[in-house]
Amino acid sequence: MFRALGVVGRALRLWWRHLGQLTLFNVAWLALQVPIVTGPPATAAMYVIARRVADNELLDLRDGWQALRQMWWPAWRWGLVNLVVLAALVGNFYAYQGFTGWVWVALRLVWGAIGVLWLAVNLFFWPFWLAQADQRLTTTLRNGLLVVAKSPGLSLTLLGVCAGLVTASVLLTLPLAAALMAWLALVGTLAVDLALSAKPAQPVVPDQGVESELS
Repeated sequence: MFRALGVVGRALRLWWRHLGQLTLFNVAWLALQVPIVTGPPATAAMYVIARRVADNELLDLRDGWQALRQMWWPAWRWGLVNLVVLAALVGNFYAYQGFTGWVWVALRLVWGAIGVLWLAVNLFFWPFWLAQADQRLTTTLRNGLLVVAKSPGLSLTLLGVCAGLVTASVLLTLPLAAALMAWLALVGTLAVDLALSAKPAQPVVPDQGVESELS
């Protein structure tokens, strides 16, 4: 829990340090959700910006446009995977909503747990993708699942904090427009940095990327 709070605290400090620029990027992210087709690339681009902020690199407004172009097709490939998982989750809850009995309750709990796990993986997905030499979706998904499996307390605490941020942002509106996606991207990026730094040093294996560090 303390590690998770440390991640959130550092994310807020970085956001405050780059308040003006991150606010502009966040407003652009929100506007790009409206056409739908630009939504997934805009979300992935925010993780690129968060990576630069975490690395203490200077930001330029042109960075957002470049990140949007860079992440367009990778973001939509991951977006389609998310659509399939979301359809499966919603479809199962809807199709069996009228069934009663402990078996169906257990199945709903299982599907609910899968949904929570998937949200946690999404928080870590783009930071891993950006850090890896091997940028296949399967490799990135595996690394996200490994972090959740090896650090469930960290993952669930961060997910709970992010859920609180989302709820507050939607209810208050202003944080949604000014800060929400910047916060989430920074939290995910710093959490992955923490997970990687906690591993003992290992020999570098060319072209195997982050996956080898987590195995």
